[in-house]
Amino acid sequence: MGLVLNAIGNILSWVITLYCWVIFISAILHLARTDPYSQLMDILNRLTYPAYSFVKRFVKTEFNGLELAPLIIILVLQFINLTLVRFLLAFH
Repeated sequence: MGLVLNAIGNILSWVITLYCWVIFISAILHLARTDPYSQLMDILNRLTYPAYSFVKRFVKTEFNGLELAPLIIILVLQFINLTLVRFLLAFH
């Protein structure tokens, strides 16, 4: 049972890290004002829109013209990674 929880913890950690990078890249490209109709931006928008809309439903994320949703999402995901995933990795 410990190996299964360890494997699940490793997979979750990897997925959380990958999604944080997707959000970071999306935020940087939005700041750089890249073409919003490019294929890359379409993929990134489809991947990040559910998380952005969830956060925006509960928190006002715009502050002086700066969108804070990516920062909030990354902080929450890293908190989950440091607590829940590390708890799963403790079983061995």
